[in-house]
Amino acid sequence: MNAALDYLINFDPTDWMAISLRGVFAYLFVVLVAIVIWVARDVVSRSKNLIFQVFAILLVIVLNLPGLLIYLIIRPQKTLAEKYHETLEHKVLAESEEMCPKCDRPLPLIFQFCPNCGEEARKHCKKCHKLVSKNWSICPYCGTKKSTQKKLESDKEEKK
Repeated sequence: MNAALDYLINFDPTDWMAISLRGVFAYLFVVLVAIVIWVARDVVSRSKNLIFQVFAILLVIVLNLPGLLIYLIIRPQKTLAEKYHETLEHKVLAESEEMCPKCDRPLPLIFQFCPNCGEEARKHCKKCHKLVSKNWSICPYCGTKKSTQKKLESDKEEKK
């Protein structure tokens, strides 16, 4: 082993074998450093756990390519940013739905009746004819109050 290191350290500039071996070792060292840097950046973006971050980096430093393969197997599937955006998406979807008053299941805002139990969750506004929740006191589209809507209904019935 020492003879090989001495050969690499004390070489003749005209010895192409030593020059090429140094080049290969330098290239492998740069690749290893790049892999360690990539793993460090990746694990920080995927986990808040400091112990897991240090473990992943040490795994790659000690085991090199097998350590990288092990890290790729055990790393979290999603980055912290992806998890955050996913929770935001779920919140937005939850806000775009209302719960059925009878069966308490999610009901999209465009549905008038619950597809599960058949309960009427919304009625059409008498003035603008858009769907309005039964729980709302005014129509958010035209501003008509429920009492005004009842008067419009009675006026239509009197005309008939």
